[in-house]
Order: sequence, then structure tokens, then C-alpha cells
Amino acid sequence: MAQPATAAVRSLTGEHQPVRLATTANIALYGLQTIDAVEVQVGDRVLVKDQKNATQNGIYTASDGHWRRPADTCGTCDLQKGTTVFVREGAVSSHLVYAFETVDPVIGADPVVLACHLSDHTLGDMIGTDH
Repeated sequence: MAQPATAAVRSLTGEHQPVRLATTANIALYGLQTIDAVEVQVGDRVLVKDQKNATQNGIYTASDGHWRRPADTCGTCDLQKGTTVFVREGAVSSHLVYAFETVDPVIGADPVVLACHLSDHTLGDMIGTDH
């Protein structure tokens, strides 16, 4: 699988800095917990994509208190439709790429929808062949 891009390339291509984990269910945005079979640590970037209240979806920095959105994911342009994020670990989402699907979301007010991004390269990795 291709390695996540550098910061400069991410900026040009609409990719975000990779996250350690992605949720598989609704979670409390507070405290350390297990997500996708991995213990979350303070400072981990986590893709939250399964909230019952979809306005809470997005990328967060884990904390032993309240989780916060990192500076690079707070604005409307930061989670624009087509922007992608690579997930490094997890029983379900390890090495998957998710794409934001919401057009011009107001962060914290508009529902944020994500979908697994299946490029030819990702599909090749999933079935064990190169494309």
C-alpha cells in the first residue's frame, strides 16, 4: 500500500494528516476508550464517523477529558467533499481511506458524512493484487 503523502502533497490533493483510528460505532467524545479494538492514547488523531448526531463527525484529538477538533479540521474548507484521510490502525479500518461527502459543511452545525474511499490502489490492496 502506498504510504500517506507529505504535508505539502496532502494540501494540494485534499488529503488530511493520517489518523491512528476510525470509529466503528457512536462514541462519547470524552476520555480514553477502546476504538476498533485499539486502546486510544492521549494525543491520538481519531476519525469519528459514526455518531448518531452526524454534526459531531470529523477528526478529533483524543484526550483524557473532552476531545477537541485539531486546528486543521475546524473550518468549512477543512472537511470539504472529496477530502480524504488515511487510517493507520484498527481491526476494521486499518489502512483504509475515508472521504468526506458533505458539501460546504459548517463544522459543528451541519451533518458530516463520510464514506470508505475505494480507489483502484485500495481495491488492489484489499484483494491482494496491484493495480
